[in-house]
Amino acid sequence: MKSSLTRRSFVKATSAGLAGIGFLTAGAKSLYAAATNKSNTLALKGGTPVRGKPFSQTWPIINENDEQALLKALKSRNWCCLRGHAVYDFEKMFAEAMGVPYCYLTNGGTTALSASLSVLDVGPGDEVITTPNTFIATINTITNLHALPVFVDIDPDTGSIDANLIEAAITEHTKAILPVHLAGWPVDIEKIMAISRKRNLPVIEDACQSVYAEVGGKKVGAFGRTGCISFQEYKSLVCGEGGAILGSDDEFMRRCGAFVNNGRDPKQRERGYAFPGSNHRMTEFQAAILTEQFKRFKDQAPLRYENGSYVEQALARIPGLTPRKRYSDKTRITYVQFEMDYDRAAFKNVPAAKFAEALRAENIPMHGGSRRYYSGCHKEKMLQEHLNSSAFQASFSKARLDQYRQSLRFPVMDGEKPAQKDMLSMDSKIPFLGTRKEMDEIIEAVQKVARNIDKLA
Repeated sequence: MKSSLTRRSFVKATSAGLAGIGFLTAGAKSLYAAATNKSNTLALKGGTPVRGKPFSQTWPIINENDEQALLKALKSRNWCCLRGHAVYDFEKMFAEAMGVPYCYLTNGGTTALSASLSVLDVGPGDEVITTPNTFIATINTITNLHALPVFVDIDPDTGSIDANLIEAAITEHTKAILPVHLAGWPVDIEKIMAISRKRNLPVIEDACQSVYAEVGGKKVGAFGRTGCISFQEYKSLVCGEGGAILGSDDEFMRRCGAFVNNGRDPKQRERGYAFPGSNHRMTEFQAAILTEQFKRFKDQAPLRYENGSYVEQALARIPGLTPRKRYSDKTRITYVQFEMDYDRAAFKNVPAAKFAEALRAENIPMHGGSRRYYSGCHKEKMLQEHLNSSAFQASFSKARLDQYRQSLRFPVMDGEKPAQKDMLSMDSKIPFLGTRKEMDEIIEAVQKVARNIDKLA
């Protein structure tokens, strides 16, 4: 298997379905031959925008079906899942859709991760290998158990955990590996699972942002001991707050189901409290909305993928823009976030942020920057609060904590290596649900800015 998907192989793999791209038609005289007769002057410089108006920012999308589902749950008076059916019905439906035997719903993606780590018996003195490039909730779930998040630097080509560095981070205290699939883009999960098997370490997948992304025909979240999904309202499948634990290990998942339900055995819910647990249950209101949203999501996902592939294929023809690396040529991303590598040298050294500013003036909601999630979780004050707490000082020796503090430096994540790439990115949940004409407008706007790059230099 190829280690990454190059621009050439990406274009070759997808061109058959994208033959209608305007500037690739016969007779095209230049890269930008498909430009319309709209003003060639950048909107940022007073010209006419390619798009007459911005893309809608209305998210989540709702309709009367969502309202009726909520009303039905309200009138049932069975608002807790213990007396209802919407939660349990969705668990069965979602498990089947994700290709796993088991699914347990929770009140958040964070609590799904927390439950998984708790059932693994992660606790004081333990270490969990993860990435500094993630939302802080991933790290909360480790530190709240009084364990150390052992960070591994990121791959400059993707911003994901660099799987080639994981084995070097494993110690006698390592209890699990917790990779994060960011914004619809899978990590190098096949390599990580090979390490898992070799070193006999369980993997908990944080797939909170990447529902329906796939590698080799298998959905992310279905590879590890568990996979955790978030339905928080900024994700692509939503119910306000909510999460899911996915898995195939019968006994382990039984304990996860118990953990989120005060220790009730999911196989014998009415017979006491067999296992450790807490209350992380989802309500019937959340599940009612989620059920309707999932019906819509299943229609949206193929369209978002088709449009994302179409735009990415087209923009890859512009020198200096390259599709983000895939770890497998059998990767299916979900385009929650659209990303492309941006080579500043190909654009008169204009920063990606300036290029994106010009695109926003054309009513394309693009942003430019590096592949980093803020400055990194290893720099958050929260982590130092934990390290200074009495619980951590009781769980770890002073020497070990001092050594840990000194290790919190990561050349790529901290931007110390020139290999840290720039990118163009766009929250594409809504734009990629648009028409082909709207996709062509995105393409045309990028072409327009590219051919007028001298005006931004």
